[in-house]
Amino acid sequence: MTHNSADGLAILGWVFTALLLLLVLINWAAGTGRIELNSTVGIRIPPLQRSESAWQAGHAAGVRPAAIAFVAALACAVISLFAPVVILGSVIAFVGGFAWSVAAAVSAANRA
Repeated sequence: MTHNSADGLAILGWVFTALLLLLVLINWAAGTGRIELNSTVGIRIPPLQRSESAWQAGHAAGVRPAAIAFVAALACAVISLFAPVVILGSVIAFVGGFAWSVAAAVSAANRA
C-alpha cells in the first residue's frame, strides 16, 4: 500500500480535529474545577496561572470557542471523505479555534 501527500493531509486533519476535542475536554474539566491549577495539564500561560479563580474562569471561557472550532473541524473532516481538499478546513479550524480559545481564556482570567 502506498501513501501519498493527500493521505498524510487527511491524517493531519483528523489529528487536529481530535486535538480540538481534547482542548474542549481539558477546558471543561479545568473550568469546572475537575483539573486544579497545576504544572502539567491545561492552558499553561501566566494569566491563567495567577490564581485558582483565574485558572477556572479562563478555562471555562475557552470551552465555547474550542467546541465551535471542533464542530467545524469535524464537519470538514467528514466532508473530506467525499471531497479531500476540504480537510484543510480542519487545519484552519484548529489554528483559529485554538487562538480564539486562548484569547477568550486570557480575557476571562484577567477579569477574574
